[in-house]
Amino acid sequence: MPRDVAVTSSLEPVRSPGLASGSSSGPLAKGAGARWLAALMLAGISLASPSAFAEQASSADNASASEPMSESVSEPVDESSSEQAEQMPFVARDVASDVNASSGSAREIAPDLRMAIDVSGSMKHNDPTNLRASALDLLVTLLPERSRAGLWGFGEQVQPLLALGAVDAGWKQAARGLEGRLDDYEQYTDLEAGLRAAAEGADASIDGQGPRQVILLSDGMVDLREPSSEKAASDSASRQRITDELTPQLAAHNITVHTVALSRNADIDLLQQVADGTGGLATVAETPEDLLRAFLGALDRIVPGELVPLEDKRFTIDGSVEEFTALVFHGPDDSAPVLIAPDGQRYSLADKASLPEGVRWEHQPRYDLITVTDPGAGQWRIEGQVGVDSRITVVSDLALVSRPLPATLYRGFGYSLSASLVDGARDVAEQDFLATLDGNARLVPEDEGGMSAETAAVTSAQQRGLERDGSEFSVNMPPPPQPGGARLTLTIEGQRDGAPFARQLSQRTSVVDPLLVEPIGGNAQNATPPSALEVSARHPLLNTANTQLDATLQGEPLSVAEAGESRWRIELPPLERDVSADVQISARIALGGSSRVIDLAPYTLNENAARRAANLDRSPIEGESFGEIQGLDQAVEEKEDLNDLLMKGRLPIDKVPALISQWFEGASDFARREAESPQSRMIAYAVAGVIGLLVVIMLVRRMTRKPTQREEPHV
Repeated sequence: MPRDVAVTSSLEPVRSPGLASGSSSGPLAKGAGARWLAALMLAGISLASPSAFAEQASSADNASASEPMSESVSEPVDESSSEQAEQMPFVARDVASDVNASSGSAREIAPDLRMAIDVSGSMKHNDPTNLRASALDLLVTLLPERSRAGLWGFGEQVQPLLALGAVDAGWKQAARGLEGRLDDYEQYTDLEAGLRAAAEGADASIDGQGPRQVILLSDGMVDLREPSSEKAASDSASRQRITDELTPQLAAHNITVHTVALSRNADIDLLQQVADGTGGLATVAETPEDLLRAFLGALDRIVPGELVPLEDKRFTIDGSVEEFTALVFHGPDDSAPVLIAPDGQRYSLADKASLPEGVRWEHQPRYDLITVTDPGAGQWRIEGQVGVDSRITVVSDLALVSRPLPATLYRGFGYSLSASLVDGARDVAEQDFLATLDGNARLVPEDEGGMSAETAAVTSAQQRGLERDGSEFSVNMPPPPQPGGARLTLTIEGQRDGAPFARQLSQRTSVVDPLLVEPIGGNAQNATPPSALEVSARHPLLNTANTQLDATLQGEPLSVAEAGESRWRIELPPLERDVSADVQISARIALGGSSRVIDLAPYTLNENAARRAANLDRSPIEGESFGEIQGLDQAVEEKEDLNDLLMKGRLPIDKVPALISQWFEGASDFARREAESPQSRMIAYAVAGVIGLLVVIMLVRRMTRKPTQREEPHV
């Protein structure tokens, strides 16, 4: 059954998990209302809106809890350091009374999901095989039947594809029939209208409804149908309305937006800001697996499930489990997995007709969904391919509950997590059982660059042991070291009645810099560099009063000015279109009585330029501009370089040092390229071997040579 999961986080306002609440009769959710209500009450769900959080955040500087801050967080985190650090201050009002007072009505809240899917023309290139339909099918399959959902497509205009309604067999059948309508491509992308339509629904109003969750999928950016003379201004104004007006409105009315960028060409910064501002999850999906993972990550937050660990294709089911569902991901050409019970009985799709009663099996090209009712206790096994994000969801009175795991983590900021083990409507009171329990929290970066999940976990995972106080578990996690997608997991294991026991909570999260850097002016399409950079606070507690920025361009300081309560402007010097350079930005933060320095990821100007800037730590000499020599007018017109001028006898004497420098840089580049070539390395090894052999031969000959006798001269 879905459990309301909550986390005491030091960095994120606690948002109401209204859409994640409630029991359901679907394959992932089942159970008595008393168990559901107990989970709500024990979780201590916050009904505070982000605006309430913001009002209290102003007093954070005076909070007593603080974390010792390092001088720089650009170095890897020392996982072996002692647990001395207190976490960054987190201010939130006590909501226990709110939960108890509203628990009766909370039981009636059903998940409310709206999907806004981009159908603009660029989807032909970024999703030619219509993988959106496959991801949508997974979402429809896993949605519990007591939820509400609707679907909108947006391009130049908004198209209501599936009316908001109760999820039942008929609704799911209609949703699966939408595949053909997801490729009705339109030329433009009105992202603002698509987001508004999904959030408002049929009422055409953001307010006046209960909590809602929106999945926004797009492969582009704001691209309105306007005359060319007005288009840039209209696009910019719409984007500004999304960040400055629409996103705060959505957050104030408890509407969470999970964004999925289907291409690196999408406006990822905009989508991240919308997700951050509403407490949602932001994802970039560049492969079919990424897209399924993105939809599943959003669903984890809408209908969180109780898990048991799946390791080495094995998982343990204890006697309290009433039902489990195995979601097994695999490649499109892989055969369906085989499920093996503790007694050796094999469950196979090939023998679907002979599957016992209580076993339901749904097969799709990239995943299988297997539900087993009244499963045998013991260790189960899976034969076949088991992909990343496969999981085993269970229904049991014994549940690990907490607040929603934070959707966004910030580099340089630690956070705290807590959870409780409950037995139906009561805390677990079996002291002998509790004494066997041990657990940990893990933050594992998602698979990147072909790295397996196992390799990523070994090389990059952060892990901390959980502290237990009765049936309560807590942990202070260190600052995450690198930006990107990650999975945050809480696991407890032990023995109950002499048999293995385990429970797990797991959700996707995004690790981002606490400050966002965006260009002002310029045009990426024609390689015109920006005139300035705007830095805005992502972390809810940062502002110009407690944060000071320093920026440099190749060692030279840049002018930084405050541009609002939580914004800064960095002026940039002129830069040639075909030259790229990095702006280094560091933030000195004074918060909670301590200070720290955070080095942001470098911001690259003219990222796709052919050349990197040289000598940018000094003022350019006359006739030189960021590494490009502006020679004679005739040389520029004829596209001649300094070597050509030298051969023609037209090289001025003052250009000789530049020519020597050019030769040196060219030789260095050649040597570096050659050193990176496998053939060159083989030749170098061979030459080194020959030289070494000759040296050995000469030494041997010298050692074995007989000394010659010198005759004295005589007459």
